[in-house]
Amino acid sequence: MIQNFFILCSGADSELLKTCAKGEQNKYAGIGATVFFTAVMAFIASSYALYTVFDNVYAAVFFGLIWGLLIFNLDRFIVSTIKKRGNFGQEFLQAVPRIVLAVIIAIVISKPLEMKI
Repeated sequence: MIQNFFILCSGADSELLKTCAKGEQNKYAGIGATVFFTAVMAFIASSYALYTVFDNVYAAVFFGLIWGLLIFNLDRFIVSTIKKRGNFGQEFLQAVPRIVLAVIIAIVISKPLEMKI
């Protein structure tokens, strides 16, 4: 059940993966888990940052949830649209938006902690 949820998070076709080897299913479940937990961490970090600024729990959780869902959708879209190519340059070019998103997420997660410390 959890593996199916993580496969859904990865953007892969779960019906097609049921016919594949367990290794492929585990690979896509791992990708989905990474996407999911990135969104969870973005939710926590943005909620904390908004709480320290506005001092209102409900507003912080609400806008943190919106931010977490935004990160989830963007990351899922980027992961599901990356295609395997034979050329490293083309693969790197496809990965650039995900790298930029990872930098933005890292700043959003670390900045509130840095401000608190």
